[in-house]
Amino acid sequence: MNDYLITALFWGLGGFVNGIAGFGAALIAMPLVTQFIDMTIAVPAGTIIALSMNTQTGLTYRKYADWDRLRPLILGAFPGALTGVTLMKKLPGDCLKLGMGCFLITYAIWGLFFEGKSRRVVSRHWGFLAGLCSSAIGTSFGMGGPPTIVYTSLTGWKRDEIKAGIGSFFMCAGVIMITAQVLSGLQSFESVTLAMVSIPSAVLGGWGGIRASRFIGEFSYRRILFTVLACMGVMILYRAVMAVL
Repeated sequence: MNDYLITALFWGLGGFVNGIAGFGAALIAMPLVTQFIDMTIAVPAGTIIALSMNTQTGLTYRKYADWDRLRPLILGAFPGALTGVTLMKKLPGDCLKLGMGCFLITYAIWGLFFEGKSRRVVSRHWGFLAGLCSSAIGTSFGMGGPPTIVYTSLTGWKRDEIKAGIGSFFMCAGVIMITAQVLSGLQSFESVTLAMVSIPSAVLGGWGGIRASRFIGEFSYRRILFTVLACMGVMILYRAVMAVL
């Protein structure tokens, strides 16, 4: 199947998930895309696609964004992008997939058993670490949302403030990550072309997800989503281990 069609289809599915749950586009799309397309192309393309979606979210909820509280996250994105670029250039593809599998499983376990359990409000200084981790993972794996999602869930922010925070942060971090990828030579004509072809599919999927969310209970859906992520993580981890061995 054509690389462009594969990427567009999976990002359309990711957009649909994102429309329902408010997150998860890259978490669904990237593990699927990287089974068919090399990570050196899929990850840079995914960074551009994710930026387009987060820009839409950030602008939609811009009046709820508190840039003073977002500053530590954004500051952390700079060293995070450099870390992600270094990992991308230094580690073999199978090692990156190994890391992706472990990351998905860990995040799925958090979502299934610990999300919403803690009522503790963390200091905003943790935002720097969350921004660093999100940017590093986003630059190297193409799916840096979880650290920021975990952080914002512990900030005491209201629902619209969380959406504004996540969208606005990744709108800024996406520019930082793409710049780092361009300067390091990771972005290419092929990755940009894949992104341009897939953006309309992701946006259309997001629109469909928003409409479908009216008929799906959020709690039940999120349980299903985290279960699927765990299964995908196990599958990727198994294939990566077998390839390394």
